[in-house]
Amino acid sequence: MKIFIVHAPAGAGHKRAAEAIKDAFDRAKTTHDVRVVNSLDYTNPMFSRSYPWGYNFLVSKAPFLWGFFFYLTDFKPFQFFMSPIRRLANFVNGFGFYRFIIRENPDCVISTHFLSTDIVSNLKALKLYSGKHITCVTDYGVHAFWIAKHVDNYVVASEYSKKELIAKGIAAEKIRILGIPVQHKFTEKLDRETAVRKLGLKEGLFNILIIGGGLGVGPIPALVKVISGCACPFQLIVVCGNNKELVDELQGLASGAKMPVKVYGFVENVNELMDASDVMISKPGGLSISEALLKGLPVLVSSYIAGHEEKNLRFLEKNNVGIGLKNVGEALQRLQALYASKDLLNSMKEKAKQLGKPSAADDIALLALETIKG
Repeated sequence: MKIFIVHAPAGAGHKRAAEAIKDAFDRAKTTHDVRVVNSLDYTNPMFSRSYPWGYNFLVSKAPFLWGFFFYLTDFKPFQFFMSPIRRLANFVNGFGFYRFIIRENPDCVISTHFLSTDIVSNLKALKLYSGKHITCVTDYGVHAFWIAKHVDNYVVASEYSKKELIAKGIAAEKIRILGIPVQHKFTEKLDRETAVRKLGLKEGLFNILIIGGGLGVGPIPALVKVISGCACPFQLIVVCGNNKELVDELQGLASGAKMPVKVYGFVENVNELMDASDVMISKPGGLSISEALLKGLPVLVSSYIAGHEEKNLRFLEKNNVGIGLKNVGEALQRLQALYASKDLLNSMKEKAKQLGKPSAADDIALLALETIKG
């Protein structure tokens, strides 16, 4: 059997989800032809370059504009005009991907981005592709762009996500609450003290993990300055991604801090840093949230992109496992409150664990095989 797991590099989460599903197939040692496919590799050169560039530009340089377009295109009456225009644009720009799917004719396509969801669904509508199609929504909210009539199964993170899909016209029997797929290493947990010793951190402190993603974005310097200036028994663990300037700046701040501050650049062991931590401060990306939930880690949201990340934050707050910060000063107040109230902290940790879906990637791989056989 041939199974394609298709993503688009507009944000890192879609690719990470695709790779997590591929890893599940690999660990199961299946003999099937399973491939991770970047849909933009089969679109015209201008589209393949501008698509991720446009996303990154809007969310980093013009977030208010991104938020405006997000909610405008998610507005139900607008879909009457938007859907045919979007389908035509995807056909023209993604004609190579249409041809690729028709030529390769996989038994199943698993989409982790809505571009391939729309294109494969359209191929099925035109009866040019008869294989199975599964779409994995990689956020906790569901934008209208994910909606396509000929998807065989939707995989979502929670009941919250399922209700949004149903409200947008997807039949309940098509929806499976399996979770957002994350790397297998996040499902394996080190004892907190063991993780602290392994990482060379100072023992006996309240550990705060601050993550700025691959680009090291967000108000990280301000957070470090405010938190590290207090006399609390805290320890900061800061991950700057590929932002070398941020690493240099924070190392300067660390030298004058009143508490231990451990600064990292890009790392492969975020899972272990989470194991050693009591709380995380981060942007609310769908994959990042799912990883934190698996580790039973409460999340303070320092900043978010209007739209999909805002919906992710609402999910955290609704389930009492996360808190949106209005400003940097509030971060210290919230941390002090969590440190002072072990009952509150432990309650948030326990609720996070209950929401985590450790077998998501394995369950999605199994669903694909069952769907093909069925």
